[in-house]
Amino acid sequence: MNAWGWALLNFVWQGAVVGGVAALLLALLRGASARWRYAVCAVALGLCLGLPLWQCLDLAPAEVEFSTELPPLAEQMPALVGAWALGTGLMLARLALGLAWVARARRRSTPAPADWQARLDALARRLGLRRPVPLRLLPDLAGPVALGVLRPCVLLPAALLSRLPVDLLEALLAHELAHVRRWDYVANLLQSVVEALLFFHPVVWWLSARLRAERELVADEISAELLGQHDGGRRMALALHALSELPPGHTPNVALAAHGGDLLRRIERLLAPRPQATGWKLALPALLIAATSFVVQAKGRDTAEPPAATATAAAAAKDAPPPAQQLRLPVNAKHVVVVDDATGKVLMSRDADAVVPIASLTKLLTAMVVLDAKLDPNEKLRITNDDVDTLKHSKSRVRVGTQMTRLAALEMALMESENRAAAALARTFPGGEAGFVKAVQAKIRALGLSRTAIAEPTGLSPANTSTATEMAAITAAAARYGEIERITSVKKAKVPVDGRPREIRNTNRLVGAKGWDIRVSKTGYTEEAGRCLAMRILNGKRPVTVVLLDADGSAQRLRDAALIRKSLAKQAL
Repeated sequence: MNAWGWALLNFVWQGAVVGGVAALLLALLRGASARWRYAVCAVALGLCLGLPLWQCLDLAPAEVEFSTELPPLAEQMPALVGAWALGTGLMLARLALGLAWVARARRRSTPAPADWQARLDALARRLGLRRPVPLRLLPDLAGPVALGVLRPCVLLPAALLSRLPVDLLEALLAHELAHVRRWDYVANLLQSVVEALLFFHPVVWWLSARLRAERELVADEISAELLGQHDGGRRMALALHALSELPPGHTPNVALAAHGGDLLRRIERLLAPRPQATGWKLALPALLIAATSFVVQAKGRDTAEPPAATATAAAAAKDAPPPAQQLRLPVNAKHVVVVDDATGKVLMSRDADAVVPIASLTKLLTAMVVLDAKLDPNEKLRITNDDVDTLKHSKSRVRVGTQMTRLAALEMALMESENRAAAALARTFPGGEAGFVKAVQAKIRALGLSRTAIAEPTGLSPANTSTATEMAAITAAAARYGEIERITSVKKAKVPVDGRPREIRNTNRLVGAKGWDIRVSKTGYTEEAGRCLAMRILNGKRPVTVVLLDADGSAQRLRDAALIRKSLAKQAL
């Protein structure tokens, strides 16, 4: 349910992209044969169905992760999918009523006179139809209708036999036979199913309407060719004009009628055909549709390229496999590095040496410096006004005046990314905040980092910067601290706050999720840094460090991590 809900939500923007490209292609092909525009609409509508189905299958393994990463939205997922199911049920019921109309119309119809059946059979043979197509009469129709899949037939209003000239009525029958030859009834049924499944998206309805209109134009072209090169188009146009003069009748979408689409536009195209598009224009739709499919599924993500190694990462880079052997995944994060900690090999990298804000990933360094100082973990700390965030005005569950132990503050800073707890750890450090900053700078030098700068303990300041490569080194260093590994590798814990136990939860919802073995973890977010994640995971028995910086959202960050884990698991096999 969750995977399908996320797929439907993603299709809102994906459908808009598909519709935009389809509109461009239809504009380019406005002078081409209707067959090309029909193909564009059909492929676009197929993409509209295929994209959410593909995403649902792709996201299903990470269903738990997605449902826990965005709790407010995830909680509404059953209601969203339920509303979709209700709407789809109503649309399918509408389709069922149309099919019931078709079945009832068949039963109520009577065979046409033998001479008209003979005319229809002659037209069918000229079209190359080998299936028998009976012609039947039904009083309350406004025009001929083609219906049926395995046993197709053409229904004709009895009044038309006396109201239209023979040559014009033959033109209308040729139009319906063109539908039968192209199996348009099956295509129309599938189209109706897509409408039912994706009823909520206006692009689907627009594409579906265009598909039906172009289908009628294609049938017009085929029937005009069948009726003769010289006057076939004129006969078809006169027949459509005569049909437009008749009172409208009810025909459900599941039936194919000669009076469908924009009659005036169809008549104009038959009487004054536009010049056909040049060859390059006819080749363009296939190229652009293929490109659009890739762009929609990748959402504009660039192929990862191996960056130039910094001095710090040189040792790891020299052992890295050639670029062709590195993982190349369509991840969303702008700066990525994946390192096999057992060998130091870089398994994947993207712009990994760009200096960018790292948000709350800072707290890994904060924790290491506090633990290095070997301060009393049971010493009571009190949250003061000095610990309140005046830069971003971020929310906090810890009120001014709250008391907790240094260990509890450390757990809250690492698990819940509690900024006031991190600020209190720095404020109570020997030498105060100035002493803390000096200790952090010394730690950075000790780790051999040259492109990392830390100005404060929380990560709220955009002056706290590093690179994906150096964040991988920081994460690997943090993994050597048993306390950091213990705190960040659990889904939830209880810590004493004001003398009472308080439950805290890990901000990385992957921790504790099925299939994940995470040993060190820290998430981060500010407007400048985007969504960030640094973690050490076990791929089989091998430790791997994953760093994702500046992802567009929590869901994208999760999906990136799931993609990387899945690819690593395949390599392990």
